[in-house]
Amino acid sequence: MLSKETSKEFHETFAQLFVHNVHLNGLRAILYCFGLSASRYIEYTSALIFLNSELKASSIILEMGCGHSILPTLLAKSDLEVVTLDISRDALKWQISKSRETLNKSLNPVLADGRNLPFKDRSISVISCISAIEHIPGNGDIQTAREMGRVLEPSGLCIISFPLSTRLISYSKREWTAEIPRLIKRFSKSFLPMIFKKCKVDRTLSYFERFYGLKDVHKRIIAPSCCIKEDYLALKSGWFVKFFYERLIPTGVFTPLEFVMARFLTVSKYTQNIEAVILKIRKPSHS
Repeated sequence: MLSKETSKEFHETFAQLFVHNVHLNGLRAILYCFGLSASRYIEYTSALIFLNSELKASSIILEMGCGHSILPTLLAKSDLEVVTLDISRDALKWQISKSRETLNKSLNPVLADGRNLPFKDRSISVISCISAIEHIPGNGDIQTAREMGRVLEPSGLCIISFPLSTRLISYSKREWTAEIPRLIKRFSKSFLPMIFKKCKVDRTLSYFERFYGLKDVHKRIIAPSCCIKEDYLALKSGWFVKFFYERLIPTGVFTPLEFVMARFLTVSKYTQNIEAVILKIRKPSHS
């Protein structure tokens, strides 16, 4: 379990994320969460805790697979130089628009694929990759991990999160309506692509998601990056949260609900029966 001090920091950051989401997306964010689901509260908070001890004013951070995440603008509020990278031109335009509206400055957008980063060797000091690498099919995750290691400076830091397999081995999902309750799919499947686009949900008909077995975490991510695992936090939802999201309401919809449900998720250092992990890995100083 987390220490009392860390638990307090988690809850304070939850509130910070909630307020920033409303600031970024307006009063609509009081009802619809704009991607700030219960699990994202945990992932973003963990990333911020890991990053806080590393980042200084004017630091440059590469946000890989940024999508329509609220994290880049939150980081930019702290006078950090944020580079947003994504293969979606629409996502980058959204990031630029939101940063100009709320911060009176533009983020640094890069339209590129994580499998072929347009940066020089050892040129980036900090990388954040939250729930992105698992959506790259084939061996793209291995290529991306290798590229992150290539561009990281010696002693450079990478925060990366992804879902874990409940089985002994990795598996993947290609159904773009995965994790949406059956009743909702039955009556609104034909409208879902339009709803996703309108609500800035980064999910298309070519959807892919990998769930990593623990052995593959090292084989497909840590080893190719040539980094060393320094710390981690594990996430577990439990039967109540699973039942609620699988049977009643899909995750990532109602803001008040996600804010409350985040408190039902367990964050710990245990690795048994966990569903996602936030890794803090570092490139060796001699590499």
